[in-house]
Amino acid sequence: MLAKTVQAFNRFELVFSNLSLALLVVVLGLQVFFRYVLHTGLSWSEEISRFAFVWFVYISASLAAQRGTHIRVTLFIRWFPGGRQIALLLADAIWIAFNACVVMAGILLIQRTLAYPVYSTSLFLPLAWIYSVIPLSHALMILRILQRQWDYWRHGIPVIASEAALDHPGQEGTA
Repeated sequence: MLAKTVQAFNRFELVFSNLSLALLVVVLGLQVFFRYVLHTGLSWSEEISRFAFVWFVYISASLAAQRGTHIRVTLFIRWFPGGRQIALLLADAIWIAFNACVVMAGILLIQRTLAYPVYSTSLFLPLAWIYSVIPLSHALMILRILQRQWDYWRHGIPVIASEAALDHPGQEGTA
């Protein structure tokens, strides 16, 4: 039971980002069809596509953190005094602190938009629902960063998906 729950949690970002992307593509396709074939517009399509895109980007950032493919500047890691893994641990600690600040700011934003409701123009959706992706995705990123570090220190799984890129700079695309 626990293994299935963990497996479902590990697939959450992938499934949700794929659904957001599929929604984006379908709505944009409908918008193009209605505008150029039927010569009429859909008033709600631009909002839905914008919201789907925002959710896709934020949840996909958490997916990248989970897979160890999130963008990093690794140029100076090999020269770090404590070694590569200590440098990555320090960088991840800074990244977690940044994400924690964004989670707190996102929660404050949602509290404000709940206290003083703001609605989307076409669909009249409370923007607090749309903004909820900010603290959610950054909290997920914190969990995924901790998960990557745990997997490294416990099982030796690299923090960065392409550790070979650190050993052989300039050959990232040849592996």
